[in-house]
Amino acid sequence: MKNTPLMTRILAVFGAGAVLAAGLALGTPQSGAKANGSPYPLATCPVSGKPLGESPAILVMEDKNNPFNDGREIRFCCPNCIDAFKKEPGKYLPAVDEAIVALEKPRYPLKTCVVMTEDTIPGPGEPDADKVRELVVLNDLVRICCPGCAKKIKKDPAKYLADISTAAIAAQRASYPLTTCPVSGEALDADAAEITIGERLVKLCCMGCAEKARAQPLKVFAKLDAASAPAKAPTPPTPSAPTPPTKP
Repeated sequence: MKNTPLMTRILAVFGAGAVLAAGLALGTPQSGAKANGSPYPLATCPVSGKPLGESPAILVMEDKNNPFNDGREIRFCCPNCIDAFKKEPGKYLPAVDEAIVALEKPRYPLKTCVVMTEDTIPGPGEPDADKVRELVVLNDLVRICCPGCAKKIKKDPAKYLADISTAAIAAQRASYPLTTCPVSGEALDADAAEITIGERLVKLCCMGCAEKARAQPLKVFAKLDAASAPAKAPTPPTPSAPTPPTKP
């Protein structure tokens, strides 16, 4: 059964928390907080810069003063990097946010502000372009027309993330590259479940695969990228050298 926008919203808020509670060989969360929003979408540790392994260490941030980070999942190459991050999160988060904006902006689905839905987001050089803000809310990019809209998002981040997720699903559905579930390998039918990870559509054979997909986002991304890559042109055959004429 295909998920509704309400189901998408529930997944956006609770899906990652369920993954961490299940302990799907991802390392042990270093916090008792419940994860909200998308799983960590980057391939490298924010402290060491090293690639994340099969079982990264996981921190669920607790920041009651900032709903953008309260319950946000961050993954590390090892527990030692968690300790370094917890001592100075402000040292590492700007680079994480910058990388997430760069990763998700090319497929961001909305041309208008997610809060002031009638206001088009101006492009570079257009009037009021200096007021545009690109926020990272629980590992998802949110683009708004002005700083004032950030206050409204802080009051109910789940609502606005769900709106972006619904728009991303609609925008990417027609060009979705996979015909099988990236978790189970089963063929996708017309009623395939649809979720987003890092504002990227992921179709699944059933909602039972959602937790596993969120547990291993990099593997899911790799399958989507491989299926989207243009086919390589066949290598033309090398012409054989002409046979020298036989002497009479």
